[in-house]
Amino acid sequence: MTARLPVLPLHMVLAAALGGCASSEPAGLAVYQSRPGITEVLSGPIEAAPGHHLVIGDLNIPGNAPIPRHYHHGEEFLTILGGSTVIAREGMGEQELLPGQAIRIAPGTVHWGRAGPEGLRAVSSWVVPDGKPLRVPVPDQAGAAR
Repeated sequence: MTARLPVLPLHMVLAAALGGCASSEPAGLAVYQSRPGITEVLSGPIEAAPGHHLVIGDLNIPGNAPIPRHYHHGEEFLTILGGSTVIAREGMGEQELLPGQAIRIAPGTVHWGRAGPEGLRAVSSWVVPDGKPLRVPVPDQAGAAR
C-alpha cells in the first residue's frame, strides 16, 4: 500500500519554497555604491524604436534633497531600491514611493519632488528621442526652476 501525501495549494508550496530566498542581502554580496546625484550607467540606441535611445541612471539622492521641476520628451520609468521619494506631477498631486515600487511618467509631464528623510536610491530609465535633451527644466511661478 502506498502512502498518500497531502495535496497543498500551489501558493503554499511556492511560499515555502521561496521562504528560504527571502534574505535582505546574501552574505558577501558586493553592492555598487555610486556617488551622490544621478550617475548615467548606460546609454544606447533602441533598435526596436528607431530615432530613440535609452538612458539608464543610478539615483543616489541625499535625504530631503529637492528634485527640481522638469519634464522629458520621452517616457521615464523609475524604480525605488531604497529610501523613499515624494513625486508630484502637474495636475496629479503628490505620491510617495517606497522600496520595490515603480512609476511610469508620460512624455511631457512636468514633475518634481524630494528625496525622503533617509535619502533615495533608485534606478531610472528614460526613452529619449534622438536630438532631444534628457531633461528640460521648468521654472516655477516665481520664474526659477525648483
